[in-house]
Amino acid sequence: MSVALRGLAGKNVLITGAAKGQGFNHAKAFAEAGCDVALLDITHPLDDDMYAVATPEMMSAAVAAIEDRGQKGIPLPCDLRSENQIEDAIGKALAEFGGRIDVIVNNAGIAAMDTIHGMRSNVLHNIIDTNLKGAMFVTKYAVENMIGRRSGKIVNISSAVTGAAPAMLSHYAASKYGINGLTKAWAMELSEFGINVNAVCPATVKPGEGQGSGMVLGLAPDLEMGADDAFDHFSAANNMDGEMWRAEMQHITDAVLFLASDNAEMITGAILPVDCGHMAR
Repeated sequence: MSVALRGLAGKNVLITGAAKGQGFNHAKAFAEAGCDVALLDITHPLDDDMYAVATPEMMSAAVAAIEDRGQKGIPLPCDLRSENQIEDAIGKALAEFGGRIDVIVNNAGIAAMDTIHGMRSNVLHNIIDTNLKGAMFVTKYAVENMIGRRSGKIVNISSAVTGAAPAMLSHYAASKYGINGLTKAWAMELSEFGINVNAVCPATVKPGEGQGSGMVLGLAPDLEMGADDAFDHFSAANNMDGEMWRAEMQHITDAVLFLASDNAEMITGAILPVDCGHMAR
């Protein structure tokens, strides 16, 4: 007997960081499962010290990819560093979805490499405001409809660095440890309303140009390496030994859809490593 993911068709899904990278991959997979998707992402540069994020063209292409799969795609250009922009974007999503968001995927995340004694203040604020506070504000404005209906799924994207954080990523690691804390706290707080809250901790994900995964692409220049070499560097340093232990976007997407499905209805407060053994080392 085959096992299929249950309960996804017809759901309304909100994904942050959805115009490129892992978020874009998640969005396409939810659409293929029969979900309508609101795609929230920044579409302008963060600042000169941060690597490239999504563009208006990527947002348009992401919406088209959802529509090509026969589902509604809602573009929500939004800077997660701004609570006002988040409130406005969530309001638009709720209006388009008839007041119902079934799944929140707090996926958006950025990273940079800094020593603690040389940490750039603007980079610290960008990372904490995007990765941690952004998830908090998105959930603040999106979860009330779930509470009212006593139903919903929240999937937060953390990181394998919460198991063994490498040097020069302390601001990123702090933001992801915060995500783990939010996951457990929200699971307790929202359990009485039938809302599941879980997190996925990805390993370093294989980079890709365009709308592929961009974090390693962005960090590679700091290592004075090409993207493929940087991917191998991070993976070899942190994952289990052996060539098979290399993560790609679909590995993360599979876990996200599982946690959003009815197959995971008795799972909440979990921190799920999809980390090539990183956290077991």
